[in-house]
Amino acid sequence: MRLQPLLLQPRKFFLTFFILPLGVIFSIFFARGAYAQMDVLKGMYERAVNDYNDRHFDQAMDLYRKIIKAAPGFAPAYNGMALANQAASGDENKTIEYLKTAVSLDPKLAQAYDNLGRIYYDRQDIDHAQEYFEKALAVDGSLTSASLSLAWIYLLARSKPDVALKYFKMVLPHIQDPKIYYGMGLAYFSSNQRVRAMDMITKLYQLGQDDLAGRLEKSMRDNSYVNTPTDISASNPSSTPAGLGPLPATPDKPTGMEVRLRGKLSDY
Repeated sequence: MRLQPLLLQPRKFFLTFFILPLGVIFSIFFARGAYAQMDVLKGMYERAVNDYNDRHFDQAMDLYRKIIKAAPGFAPAYNGMALANQAASGDENKTIEYLKTAVSLDPKLAQAYDNLGRIYYDRQDIDHAQEYFEKALAVDGSLTSASLSLAWIYLLARSKPDVALKYFKMVLPHIQDPKIYYGMGLAYFSSNQRVRAMDMITKLYQLGQDDLAGRLEKSMRDNSYVNTPTDISASNPSSTPAGLGPLPATPDKPTGMEVRLRGKLSDY
């Protein structure tokens, strides 16, 4: 750049050497401020999660409100708000509203779909429960809680043991829960695979689960086939064998709190 011609044009000289560099300085300043705000909000989010896990639900909700006010598009905060509200015995319709806001802001937030499915299952609205569990799996095929929920729905509510088995088998490598073997035993027996059902009884006895093994054995002894119920109630254990099925989120076993920041807060 030739300085002499610029000196003959004072306005252009001023813009080049003063105004433009000043703009760059302000851009850097504001960028640093934005990153600092992200760090603050991230810290608040982590504290809210910890407060929820420590059963300090009011404190968690207060932090989530502050996060939402500062970053209205941050979907995980709405999911957290929903869980805290539910755990504090708040208005369940409000819980659903928070969760639906979360998935509207971030259609890839699988945990929010899973939580919606659990609420609708508890309300005995099996159609909506199935819809949201399937949406959760469409986003995250490794979400075992949604797979297990669908397994019980197809076994107990839909009377489709073959489909139930597909979901049980998806979960088994990740969760070694005796109730899964019990469910698979019922599904095998319901689809007239008695030998495989007997294998599940043997497995349960090997695991020391004599009660579940005995229940399954009694079902096979008393019936030529298992007539799985088409009307289930999540609140009535007698309608669900051995008290099985999707369980709602509880303070001691929170659901969906494993979600962490996906990308940056500025993405929301």
